[in-house]
Amino acid sequence: MSTAVMTTQIVDTNSAKRILVASFFGLVMGCLCASAAFSMGILKFTPVMLVFVLLNRTVMGAAIGISGLKVHWAWNGILIGMVTGSVFSYYLFMNVAGPLPAMNAMANGLFGLLIEFFTTVVFKQPSLSGTRAMRAA
Repeated sequence: MSTAVMTTQIVDTNSAKRILVASFFGLVMGCLCASAAFSMGILKFTPVMLVFVLLNRTVMGAAIGISGLKVHWAWNGILIGMVTGSVFSYYLFMNVAGPLPAMNAMANGLFGLLIEFFTTVVFKQPSLSGTRAMRAA
């Protein structure tokens, strides 16, 4: 087995770990988001809404894990969080009156930052932009 093949397998394993860790923290942030929204009366609890919030944040985590943007890890989390969370903000814009959709748009960036922080800094999972450079070498 050549070293190029072994390096590719290691890189792919690292990529999978990063995606799993980021997805897990997306699910954790979804639990926090749902708990806060339901307990404060911001959203009415329904099983569908719970699944929607958890799925939105988990997809946010997966997108952050997959992202290979060549920006600082904090900006990566904020940008990807705002982009993937915009689906939830759009839903709120169409169904809830008041400032909640705009507040949610900003909260998406915060949740993305937290997911990226725990993935990159706490669990030391390198961004995929760095692993792609390793793969090309």
